[in-house]
Amino acid sequence: MSEPSPLEALRSEYAQLHRQHPSTLTQDQKRSLTLYSAEHAWRDTGEIADTVPRDIAAWIRSMTALEAFVRAEGRLPRENRRLPAGAISADEKRRSNSIRAQRRSFAAGRLCSYQVRRLLCIPGFSFHPKEDRWRANYGAYDQFTAAHGHAPRLRSTDDAEQALARWAAKTRMARRAGTLSTAKVATLNELNFWAWGAPHRRT
Repeated sequence: MSEPSPLEALRSEYAQLHRQHPSTLTQDQKRSLTLYSAEHAWRDTGEIADTVPRDIAAWIRSMTALEAFVRAEGRLPRENRRLPAGAISADEKRRSNSIRAQRRSFAAGRLCSYQVRRLLCIPGFSFHPKEDRWRANYGAYDQFTAAHGHAPRLRSTDDAEQALARWAAKTRMARRAGTLSTAKVATLNELNFWAWGAPHRRT
């Protein structure tokens, strides 16, 4: 028997929570259940009752539209403003704006537990995309040096190696500019073949 998907697990958990007496629930759980129930009805009937608060109804419509976009396109909406005019459709821009709005709401502590976990069920979604990319590059750098015995080189003919070398160079520049956190500096110092000048093997 296969493991349930994150979305299936979330729905199962809230279906059980729905059976609890309201007096046993926290405010976060009550709001989460309102969202869960409204989304459940939306999924089954395509409608949201008039009794559902407007902000909850709007959130569900926005979230499901984003999920539908990702399902259809196989990716999150693009946010690159350097693309040629017309390269990003009006719908994709709306979906991109909704992602930014959710990240702002998360940072401000305005999302309940269900909203946070439901958004994370959308493939590729992240509340901290820059941090996630940094950690992914850090892990890839560590794996590369373990496999090859040297730091990634900019002059390599391998695109992935070049990309890692560029990331390392940008990271060193960030430290010189004072924009790299002390925690990341310490983390990088633990890597083999990492140097703040020319790469060399750690002794």
